[in-house]
Amino acid sequence: MNTDFLIVGGDGDLALRKLYPSLYYLELNNCMPENTRIFGMARTGQTQEEFLGKVQKWLKENVADELYSDEKWQAFSQKMRFIQGDATNPESLENFKDSHLDQDSVLIVYLAIPPMIFGKVTTSLEVCGLAKPTTRLVVEKPLGDSRESFMAINNELARVFPEEQIFRIDHYLGKESVQNLLALRFANDIFEPLWNSKYIDHVQITVTETVGVGNRWSFYDQTGATRDMMQNHLLQVLCLMAMEPPAVMNAHSVRTEKLKVLNCLRPVTPECVQELTVRGQYQAGEVDGVTVPGYLEEESDKYEIDPNSKTETFVAIQAEVINWRWSGVPIYLRTGKRLNKRHSEIVVQFKQRNHQIFDKQEHTGHKPNQLIIQLQPDEGIRLRVMNKVAGLDAGIPLEDGFLDLSFEKNKQQKHDAYSRLLSDVIRNDQTLFVSAQEVEAAWKWIDQIFASWKAVDQKPEPYEAGSFGPQAADDMIGKVPCRSWNNDIC
Repeated sequence: MNTDFLIVGGDGDLALRKLYPSLYYLELNNCMPENTRIFGMARTGQTQEEFLGKVQKWLKENVADELYSDEKWQAFSQKMRFIQGDATNPESLENFKDSHLDQDSVLIVYLAIPPMIFGKVTTSLEVCGLAKPTTRLVVEKPLGDSRESFMAINNELARVFPEEQIFRIDHYLGKESVQNLLALRFANDIFEPLWNSKYIDHVQITVTETVGVGNRWSFYDQTGATRDMMQNHLLQVLCLMAMEPPAVMNAHSVRTEKLKVLNCLRPVTPECVQELTVRGQYQAGEVDGVTVPGYLEEESDKYEIDPNSKTETFVAIQAEVINWRWSGVPIYLRTGKRLNKRHSEIVVQFKQRNHQIFDKQEHTGHKPNQLIIQLQPDEGIRLRVMNKVAGLDAGIPLEDGFLDLSFEKNKQQKHDAYSRLLSDVIRNDQTLFVSAQEVEAAWKWIDQIFASWKAVDQKPEPYEAGSFGPQAADDMIGKVPCRSWNNDIC
């Protein structure tokens, strides 16, 4: 049985930057099923040669030199076809079906287009007979900007395709380090007895960027850091960190446990929103030695900048999962643009005993143990422990060090998050994809935060570009003396 990819929006930014390189990695690692064909559909007029030239240019610029070869490119390009057509028009899809598809092929339709036209495309697929039981639909975020808008989009998809045929991508779930979170928790028995409120003081989940909004100002101003990153990436990582062991490692069991976490999140009401959340907006500053403008001073050749915008480019939230395992453990979430470094990590900080026999240290204080799961740029797991300073000093002076497991050193084959997820679509495995119920529950929690911000008129606080973010975020986590953001480790 053939496997056919139809990428709608086939010459757009997402397809060129992410999808074709990821499919190339599958070819590179011999993970592409035999007789796979890749069709890029777009309304723009161009020849097959012009289309392949665009894809090859992006591959050469974005794939490591040692992984690109003319031989591999030739093999990959033989699988690709450009299709000029409008996927919202059933006639275009009918022509495509008659000219290129076999009756018994598996069709994977990737909607690399704005969500506002998802419904029109799925209707066209239905009308021309391509919404078959063997068809799989892959959709990208943003899936709405609220629970209400998500439900409207999802209802259009669900009218044509059952849930088991819809793959909602969150590329963070394709990262090796995120998947290793599952392995770390459920394949290593030493952690399970400690993974609860008795032993864990708090958890931090951080995703920071040094870049600003660039030419995406108009889109970002309608979205902001909370909708762009918190609602999907950070909450999904939180779910994997906090979920109960699934009965088996399959899509249904994993998604069921993640949904329970989302439904147990403590509501952030107007009465506590100012205590539990911080919004920020970057001002002019310096990042990596380069002077950069503030959010309201960005230049855009396409859009008019709103000088009164209250959109947040930084958000920090003190969350809590109200269940028997996690109640009383604060989970600090933060994400933002134009910060001091690009990094993503999970920090699990363990509690310290009240009595310490090493209480008078000349070199350093007795620091709490931390499990640090680095998501980017250097993927790996580090365990922060105290050890003796080598030498002849009196007593046993301590310093903190790390047991380090770097995934970068152990990588055997090159791939990226999208290639892992696309290979799972081919395998028809939804374990690393997000269910409709999860997205709805995440939006429900986020919508309440926006409503609370509006109720108390909580505006973004300014922070200098290149800094750690607003001082209020440090104050929020620093209310307890032993807690602070893990800013010293990347």
